[in-house]
Amino acid sequence: MSAGIGIFGPYRHGDRWRVLTRAVAGGEASYNSFASKATADEFVDVARGELDRSVRTVGEAIDSYRDYLKEKGNGEASLTETPRRLRQFYAPHLDDALEVLTGPTCRLLHKRLRETRRTKSGADGVRVETDQPLSVDTCRNTLLEARSFAKWCVGKKWLKVNPLDGVEGLGKRTHGKPQLRIDEARAWTAKALTLAKGGDVGAVGALLSLTLGLRASEITERVARDLDDDGRLLWIPESKTNAGRRNVEVPPMVRPFLKRLARRKAPADLLFGKHWRDWVRANVTRICKLAEVPEVCAHSMRGLHATIAVEAGATGHLVATALGHEDFRTTTTSYAKPEAQRSAKRRAALKVLTGGVASRPARSRASRRRAETRRS
Repeated sequence: MSAGIGIFGPYRHGDRWRVLTRAVAGGEASYNSFASKATADEFVDVARGELDRSVRTVGEAIDSYRDYLKEKGNGEASLTETPRRLRQFYAPHLDDALEVLTGPTCRLLHKRLRETRRTKSGADGVRVETDQPLSVDTCRNTLLEARSFAKWCVGKKWLKVNPLDGVEGLGKRTHGKPQLRIDEARAWTAKALTLAKGGDVGAVGALLSLTLGLRASEITERVARDLDDDGRLLWIPESKTNAGRRNVEVPPMVRPFLKRLARRKAPADLLFGKHWRDWVRANVTRICKLAEVPEVCAHSMRGLHATIAVEAGATGHLVATALGHEDFRTTTTSYAKPEAQRSAKRRAALKVLTGGVASRPARSRASRRRAETRRS
């Protein structure tokens, strides 16, 4: 059966041969009658062939959705991650006709997702299953992706209704990751630098998550030409947000390592070689163990970068810009620790109380132009 339709027969009916066509979901049936079995068999072969050609499987629809996202201008990270999540969610039905996606089926798929175990990269690079379930954030984000895909299929008239309407995400989202303390971060950095000096490429990649606050995918996708101005700048031409497309200043401590990596590569060669983003996560954790500090993830290092920057007095919009956030509220909610923001405010207040002037956030170029126009 394909696309919710079954073709059955031929069956003998008196001196003729019948072929039954039935819509599986609705139960509607029709018959075709033929004078000979040979003619009936020929009809069945042609009908099944045409039906097979018209069938769109779930997997094929996901491929078409990826093409749509590419035309829309989504970055490479999105074009990789979104289809991966969709295939994970719809895994049992990738080879089935799209019409298999009904409300009850999708509720079962959601239940299956919440029971799925996390995987991680082993020492040999092969992913292995852990005893930990997927996080609430991962499940809810995957459900959102699956619902958006189904809505798109409805718009294409491939589905009549969105089978995920009414399927709600469960569990409370978390904001922020556990972060290292300052002394722990110093010990981690010292160990990472020692490894990098010894030619450890993974340590260099891990260092960028803390020193530049980059996403794991932004590290693994860098090519040699992204390192610019004699190693002083690193370009991020594609990202998950418009604000993510930026260049960041490379601190002197990691500049020599990046220049060494880029030295013998063609402009379009990947700076760190071909790796999935888990490569950065694995190296951050590895260095935590070697430095004998609490194990944290690469995303935690990105948050620590924000916390240190805010606590050091960097204005909100500058930290958000460095992290590639469009809104500083994202930075304060999920990255920079609240105590860092309070500490920065206290220092600003003390500066005023002791006769100084509180620093003001730098204004945008457009804002400065408007101010100059008003003065003139």
